[in-house]
Amino acid sequence: MRNDILKIATDKIDDLIGINCKIIEKEINRKDNFIDAKISLEHNNEKINYFVEIMKKILPEQIPRILQQIQDVQPVILMADYISPKAREMLRLKNIPYADTAGNMYLSSLSIYIYVQTDRTNRQKLKTKTRAFNKAGLKVLFQILINPEYLNKPYRFIGEKARVTIATVGNVIQDLLREKYIVQTNNKKYQFVDRPRLFEEWVRAYNNALRPKLNQKRYKWLEKNVNWRNIELPKDTYWGSANAAEIATEYIIADQALIYTGLPFQEVMKDLKIIPDEDGEIKLIEKFWKNEEEANNVINPMLIYADLLYDPNPRHIEAANKIYKQYVQDKL
Repeated sequence: MRNDILKIATDKIDDLIGINCKIIEKEINRKDNFIDAKISLEHNNEKINYFVEIMKKILPEQIPRILQQIQDVQPVILMADYISPKAREMLRLKNIPYADTAGNMYLSSLSIYIYVQTDRTNRQKLKTKTRAFNKAGLKVLFQILINPEYLNKPYRFIGEKARVTIATVGNVIQDLLREKYIVQTNNKKYQFVDRPRLFEEWVRAYNNALRPKLNQKRYKWLEKNVNWRNIELPKDTYWGSANAAEIATEYIIADQALIYTGLPFQEVMKDLKIIPDEDGEIKLIEKFWKNEEEANNVINPMLIYADLLYDPNPRHIEAANKIYKQYVQDKL
């Protein structure tokens, strides 16, 4: 997929009159950074080389994370299959070069200025990952992201933790190898190549492909004026989203309640004294992983981050960035 995006976006730039764009190198290991590619742009006998960061999609909520990710990789151009109009605007304001497979592009330097806005998306179907990023595969990815040592555990062990079949685990590992998220070393062990990128891909896919398909239902408190911070959750039940972020950072105030549980909803309903209500402020959602007890009755910070971006209002995005910096970044 990355090579497809690189070729299509580079060809779009090369098609511009007076511009010569070539791919110089792919898959560069530079100090502590893995860089997807390096390209050269020529115009009027002036040549500029750019490192390339490739993503499937770039959305507004990702911009703060991208800016942090590329700060040590300069000069850089972002390439993606799709960059939303708002994200393109945000990148231009930061003077970050970009190009997508539909032909939208921006680059401003002393010798070259490019700005093309087509307001269309590429209709060509790029090769997509069908196993690592489907509903079952995402459960496997979650396990190896929060527990990187699991990458070299037996498939049966990973499958039990992710609640999927051994075959699913094998398919996911093969996809990760093919897409070069992981490599196999000389001692036949797997190691990550780019966990931060894999995490970002997982977050988007989780919110699009897994979370909406989890069993979930809305409720409201049976009593009035309930302070959720005083509620004692039953076993195998955890605060998610803004509730978890409030506990972890004290930065955001949750006005709704999101609760992950491995118990039958009826049992949780009785324990928490809540009743079904389609417009209720409480959402119970199926817990999709098997784990030991979580600290402070909150979900893993990586899942908190994904939850906050599921409803990306400005306050949630700010809280997500705090969660990332405080709890996630050093784990990747």
